[in-house]
Amino acid sequence: MIRKILLTAAACAFMSTPAWALPSQANSNHGNAPNDTQNNNGNPGEGHGKGKGGGQDHGQSQGHHGKSHKCMAHKVGYVASGTLSSQTLTKNEDGTYSGEITVEVTQTNHHAMADKGKTVTYKVSGVHVTLGVSDSNNDGSVGIDDAVKGDEVHVIGKVTTLAKKCDQSSFTAETTIRKLVITAPSSAGASSS
Repeated sequence: MIRKILLTAAACAFMSTPAWALPSQANSNHGNAPNDTQNNNGNPGEGHGKGKGGGQDHGQSQGHHGKSHKCMAHKVGYVASGTLSSQTLTKNEDGTYSGEITVEVTQTNHHAMADKGKTVTYKVSGVHVTLGVSDSNNDGSVGIDDAVKGDEVHVIGKVTTLAKKCDQSSFTAETTIRKLVITAPSSAGASSS
């Protein structure tokens, strides 16, 4: 009976032992031939930090050595809204629109803040347009030709940026618009002005 209890206790202890506490298995080639596997069980620290070149020091990366990742231009969200001044958008065969739209920008997100309070002309190509306007020209269908001055416009896209601490001397931000939402002025906005 005592023997069964001891065997059960030993089995439980063995099963609850973490893997790192167990003795490792010996290398099967016993050092006679080089180990061809990716994971060198004979010397786990060997090869650490070495690339295909064979002697590269740990911490050195190829291609971007000496350049900060933060000082590379990257795209961030651009969102602006305001009222429509004018537009010359034409519908493409795929249902998107191209042309120009001029907006009196009244609200922006952080990345579009430079355009707030300005009248901005956006040159767009292949943008998706969502219309929430009525048939103002009474031609029997709602289209881009029904967007009139004073309609609300939401401009959604991306703009390239650099971190503030980076050299801005040769950088020019590029704005790419991917979506326009044009709606009739809201009654709340019309009554407040």
